[in-house]
Order: sequence, then structure tokens, then C-alpha cells
Amino acid sequence: MNETQTTVRGTVITDPTSRRVGDDQVFTFRVASNSRYLDRQSGEWKTGGTLYFSANCWGRLGQRASGVLCKGDGVILHGRLLTNEYEREGRVMRDLEMRVSALGPDLSRMDVTVRRAKTDENAMEIGSQDLDHPDGEAAEDGELAGVAAP
Repeated sequence: MNETQTTVRGTVITDPTSRRVGDDQVFTFRVASNSRYLDRQSGEWKTGGTLYFSANCWGRLGQRASGVLCKGDGVILHGRLLTNEYEREGRVMRDLEMRVSALGPDLSRMDVTVRRAKTDENAMEIGSQDLDHPDGEAAEDGELAGVAAP
């Protein structure tokens, strides 16, 4: 098994699923990432090869991603790429998996609303005084760090 850390920009190509493995939740979906290049002769952008892989989000990331992503969404993922080898019907098969450690929407392709997550019930509310607005007012829904939603 070979591993490397990488960041990939792609598209969710399957309906995401969530399942429990022991005490952990894992959120899984397939991703396609296309390479694009400028053909110097024609001056047009062309699509090169496509990388397909399974993305697995474990634990808290899996819980937060569950119900948020849909097939067709543009995403940016960071994590460990692994090549899994197994035998099927006497043939050695390989597939590519990313164990995702960070996941976000591709804002060049999507409009999103962001809300900060609370770490636990007793934690100080993060979206309050001085963190969001220089004048000390709390952010309203749809605002991020002092930037008003369109």
C-alpha cells in the first residue's frame, strides 16, 4: 500500500453514503478530477485525463459532511491517497482511496452558507463578541467574519 498527502479539486459523482464502522461514522463518496490544459495551437482549453477515487471522511469530519454534500457538488479535498490491492476472481485489482482530513466546497463553482461548529455544549459561543465584527457585534446568519452575505 502506497500513501501520500495531496489536495484534489473535483466533483462528487455518486450519492454520498454514511455508515458506522465500530464506534466511528464514515462518510463515503466517489470523486472525479479532470485535468485541463490550454492547447497552444488552437488557443482552446481541453480536458485531459480523469482521476477517479473513493473519498472517505471519518469521525467528526464524516458527521459534519453527512447530509451536506450531494452528487454534482464541486469539492476540494485534502488527505492521504492510498492504493488498495485485492484479489477478485483470481485477478489482482487496485483501487484508489483518499482518507480525507479536510473537505470544503469549491467556491469557484458553488454558493455556500457557512456556520461555525460548536465544539461542545458548554463551550463559549464562537460566533459572538469581537470574533466576527470589529465593532463587537455578533454576526447574523449568512455573515462570515464581518463580511455580509450577498
